[in-house]
Amino acid sequence: MPLPAAVSYTFEADIPEKGPDHEPALGPSDASLSMILPIRLRPVEIHIHADRRLAFQVLTAFGARQDDGGSSVVLKAEGDRRLVEFHSVIPTFGRAQRRGQKIYRTVEWVTLLEPEEIRFEGVEGPLDLLQDRFVLRDLGGCTLFRYESTIGIKGGVAGWLKGRLLVRPTLSRFMRDHSRRLKETIEARAKDSRLYPYRRLCLAP
Repeated sequence: MPLPAAVSYTFEADIPEKGPDHEPALGPSDASLSMILPIRLRPVEIHIHADRRLAFQVLTAFGARQDDGGSSVVLKAEGDRRLVEFHSVIPTFGRAQRRGQKIYRTVEWVTLLEPEEIRFEGVEGPLDLLQDRFVLRDLGGCTLFRYESTIGIKGGVAGWLKGRLLVRPTLSRFMRDHSRRLKETIEARAKDSRLYPYRRLCLAP
């Protein structure tokens, strides 16, 4: 996935200096600067007119280049886990709200729980904490797709504020746009599939 972040911050503790009375000078502690306060983004839910088994196949087709320029490659496989390098295209806004885009690299452990769930755990990337989850619920032959994400930046309360004010809006927008593109891709595959064909009408679960 997925995914990626818009801003990276690094906090380094000042080295305490001793005063005239040989007592350490007051300053930010290493513990407070390394603390990460998680930020849970609003989940995105979207209805897909395709079997969730096909959706799972499309979502885990690592190695394919995406239409928006993003890409992924599997670095290691261990049972139901994959270590994947992602290059994700994130929309950005500059002066006068002019829209642009930037590619961010992340390395993530991906846990495959076929066909109902895919979990992502960030290992490398601009965010100190990145935990994403795709949940695929069967809707009588169709799929209810849910995208959940939790992020964090070191720095205690300061990192939490920067994450909420600067990173969360960009990633929330990315989650919505990315979910829409995934829906289009999965439904296009379903229209060409004999095993998991496109479903115009779905039965209630």
